Amino acid sequence: MRFLALFLSVLFAFQMTVCPVAMADVSYDAAGGPKGEAPVNKVGSLLLAGGLAVMAGTAITIATASSSGNVTQLSGNTFKTSVSGNTVRGQAYFDNGPKLSQIDAQSNSDYVELTDGSRVNGPVSNVTNEALRCGGQEIPMSSVASIHSARVYNFTCTTGANPKMSFTPTAGKPVAVKPTKTTKSSGEHSTATKVIVTGLVLAGVACAIAIPIAICCSGGGRKNNNNQLANALLLQQLSHRGRTRSYSSSGP
Repeated sequence: MRFLALFLSVLFAFQMTVCPVAMADVSYDAAGGPKGEAPVNKVGSLLLAGGLAVMAGTAITIATASSSGNVTQLSGNTFKTSVSGNTVRGQAYFDNGPKLSQIDAQSNSDYVELTDGSRVNGPVSNVTNEALRCGGQEIPMSSVASIHSARVYNFTCTTGANPKMSFTPTAGKPVAVKPTKTTKSSGEHSTATKVIVTGLVLAGVACAIAIPIAICCSGGGRKNNNNQLANALLLQQLSHRGRTRSYSSSGP
């Protein structure tokens, strides 16, 4: 019984939070823009549990359901809206709400491309149907070809009962910076290899020069020794002849 009571209470709470979202509807007025409520599960990479987009003319609020009611997460305004069949298309600019810093982190560059092909770097702010500010200058919307900002999203929303709404970012994702590795680069390895090879070549050349010189020196030493030996023998023979002559002259 306790389990059944707990299950019924959870089911009742689920119906109280989900059913109002599912039964919301959206209409479009050419003069006033979209009006109504539509369920939203994410804005860019910002996930929303029980999210709800509330639109009234150019004003838009993104809220999440809670036990005490809807809690605003983002707020701003819509611009460049149009309708085709039962689908509303346009752009939304968010400039307030506790989740604003989270969508700001989804991009690291704001810029506007103009109809003349030039580009103005951001930040982008104060976006309306008539104009916007980018890089500190006021730009009329008639001169804007495209907006790239973390706070600006393209959206589509179906009209009628049980509408479906989705948001896509206009800005690119931030580039992740990879940590720098301390390993040697290929250029450093190549330089070290060249130094080693050059050293080996020089050592080989030095050996090629030194070995013949050593051989020549060694051969020259043997020749000197042979010459000294020959001179000694010659001196001995001359000395012997001298003694023989002396002996002969001193005889009877």
